Formats: sequence, C-alpha cells, structure tokens
Amino acid sequence: MSEPRTPRGPLLFAALPAVRPRRDCVPWPRLLVEAARTAERAGIDALVVESRAALSEPALEPVVVLAGLAPRTYRIGLVAELPATRPLPEGTARELASLDAMSEGRAGCLLREGSAGPSWHGPSWRGPRPVVLTSSAAGHTVTGPGLSLDVLTPAPGTPAPGETVTDQVAAALARTRAHTRSDGLFLRFPDGPEALLRFSVESLPLLRERGLLPAARLSPLGLRERLTVAA
Repeated sequence: MSEPRTPRGPLLFAALPAVRPRRDCVPWPRLLVEAARTAERAGIDALVVESRAALSEPALEPVVVLAGLAPRTYRIGLVAELPATRPLPEGTARELASLDAMSEGRAGCLLREGSAGPSWHGPSWRGPRPVVLTSSAAGHTVTGPGLSLDVLTPAPGTPAPGETVTDQVAAALARTRAHTRSDGLFLRFPDGPEALLRFSVESLPLLRERGLLPAARLSPLGLRERLTVAA
C-alpha cells in the first residue's frame, strides 16, 4: 500500500499560541485577523491555535479565537488544539460543530497522542465531522486522515547561526521531498501573529522563487475536501 502524497505541493499548517500579549502596539485582535488573512492569501492551508501557553500571559480559548476568525476568512482551515484532559467537557463537540458550521466546513481539532477526542454522538453531529489531527508524543509529527506533517519551529539564527527562517523552512521542505511519508510542514510560531505575518509576507514568496512551493492554493474548499484532494 503506497503512502499518501501531495501532488500539488506540500501542505503548510501554521500554529499560533492562544495568548494575548499584555501590552500591544497594535490591538491584538486586529493583528491576529491581519495575520490570518495574509497567511490565507499567501497559501497557508490551515491555522492552528494551540491551547498550551505560558502561564505569565493571558491564555484564551482556541475554539473561541477561531470562531472570531471564521467570518473574516474564506478558505484557510481553522484547527483548535484541545486540552489533554479526560474526559473532555461535554460542550466540546458542540463548539467544534458550531465552528465547522460558521466556517463552512473548515474546522478541525488537534489532540495530543493518547488524549481522548470529543464525543461525536448526539444531535451536535448531523454531517461530516471536522478533521482530527494528532500530535506525536515527542512533538515531531502531526498526523491525520491520510496525512503526516513534520513539525518545525522556525526562528532566526537557529539551529545554525546566521540561518534565516526562509533557509530553515527551505531545508525542511527539501527533506519532505525525500521522505515519502511526509505531506508537508506544521510550522509553529510561538512568538505570535506578528511572526506568522512576517513569514507569510517575506519567506513564502522566496520559497516559491526557489521552486520549493507551487503557486498559492486559493480554492475555497472546506478543510476535509482540500485534504482529500491533496492526498
């Protein structure tokens, strides 16, 4: 049985922490919306809001953050990381169902390996379920239905001094071409929306110039359908 591949080029998922900085030069909601819409236009396939956050910062609820982005975006997938609690709150499935409805099929959730997922039973689910992704215990890969993504946290100067974010992502994309089990990258931006905005504007065009990425995919398909096409 052959491993799933992505004929139209590698998938790119971008992950942000659900944290609102205490002090902002630009109001944080406006910056988040700008980052999400810019990433969408640049061809990022999905935005993931992670539930893990530094205790020193005000943590927000990922599903609520993504619900605010749903009417302001049109194609980017909206994936909420769920807390590693057993069992999950009863309302989790309803919240995800609502996000999926508000985003016209673009919702998904991210679980840690070994964590229990939301209950799909009951009246909350009358149609297809949101995409369910799982982060490996070591945190090196994120998998889903017919999907495997390599996790990367790009930062200037790491791991090699002087290496740019573009260089790091370029090297990772080159590895995905040689690794038949990889369908793309799960890029973490712990510094928040500004880092994602900068990556979308500065790095993605350079990666396309280097021939490592195809032209931006701008299809308004739901996340489920887009992953099916990609696989």
